[in-house]
Amino acid sequence: MRYRILLFAAMLLAPLGAAAQPLIQSQEGIALQNEILQLQQQVQQLQGQGGNGGSSLGTSAPPSSSTGGAGANNPLIANLLTQVQQLQAQVQSLNGQVSELKHEMDTQNAQTQKQIGDLQFQMTNGGTGGAAAASAGAGAAQAASSKPQVQLPSPPPAATAPKDPKAALKAALDAYNKHDYTTARTLAQSILTTNKQAPEAYRAQYLVAQSYAAQKDPKSAAVAFYSTYNMNKNGTYAPHALLGLASSLTALHQNQEACETISSLNSQFTNPSPGMKRDIDAVATRAHCQ
Repeated sequence: MRYRILLFAAMLLAPLGAAAQPLIQSQEGIALQNEILQLQQQVQQLQGQGGNGGSSLGTSAPPSSSTGGAGANNPLIANLLTQVQQLQAQVQSLNGQVSELKHEMDTQNAQTQKQIGDLQFQMTNGGTGGAAAASAGAGAAQAASSKPQVQLPSPPPAATAPKDPKAALKAALDAYNKHDYTTARTLAQSILTTNKQAPEAYRAQYLVAQSYAAQKDPKSAAVAFYSTYNMNKNGTYAPHALLGLASSLTALHQNQEACETISSLNSQFTNPSPGMKRDIDAVATRAHCQ
C-alpha cells in the first residue's frame, strides 16, 4: 500500500514539474522549481526505503479495507497534496504577472517610440530652447514628417556663389529683395555650408527661413525658423525667428504649438517694437490663442 501512496504522489508532482518548465528565469520561478525538485527527491527516498523493507510492487498482497482507509488519511499524502496545490497556485499567479508585465512593456515601448519621434527635431538642431519653444519645435517636426520632405535644391556652382561670406550674403539679400527667393535661399545656404562659423551665417540662416516663408512652404520655414532661434537664442533675429515659427505652425494648423511659441516670445522679449507687436497679435488671433 505504501508504494501506491508514493506512486500517487509522484503522479501529482509530475504534471507540476512539466508546468514549471516555461517559467521565466526569475527568483520566484527558480525557487518554485527548487521546491518541486526537493519534493520529488523526498518521494524517491521514500521509495528506496520501502524497497529496503523487502516489499515488492509485484508481490504485494491486496490491501485490506482498513489498510486502504489508513493510506487515504496518511499525513504524508495530505502534506504533499497541500504543497502541490500551493505550488500550482503560485505558478498560476506568476504566469498572470508575466502577462501583465508584457502588456505594460509593450505600452511603454509604444510611448517611448512616440517621444523619440517628437524629440528628434530638437536633438538634430542642437539643444532646446524654453519649454514652449521646444514643444513648438516638436510640433514642427511632426508636421514636417506627416508628408514627404521637400528636397532642398543643390547649391549653385562655385562660379556663381561668391566665396566671401559677406559678398554671398549681399548677393542673397539682393535676390530676396527682387523676390527671387530660390536664389536668395540657395546663396544663404551656401554660406551655412562653407562658412558656418562666419558672422554672416546667423543672418544667412534667418534668410533661409524668410525665403521658405515667402515661397509658402510652412513646413520647411518652421524648421528653418527654429534653427535660427537655436543658433542664437538672444540674438537680433531670435524674436523674429519665434514669430516666424509661430506663423508657420499656424499655417500648418498646429495652433496649440503656435500659441505656446507666442507665449515664449512674449515672456522672453517683453518690449517688442510697435510693428512687431501688431504682427504678434495678428498671429495670436489666427491661432485662436487665449
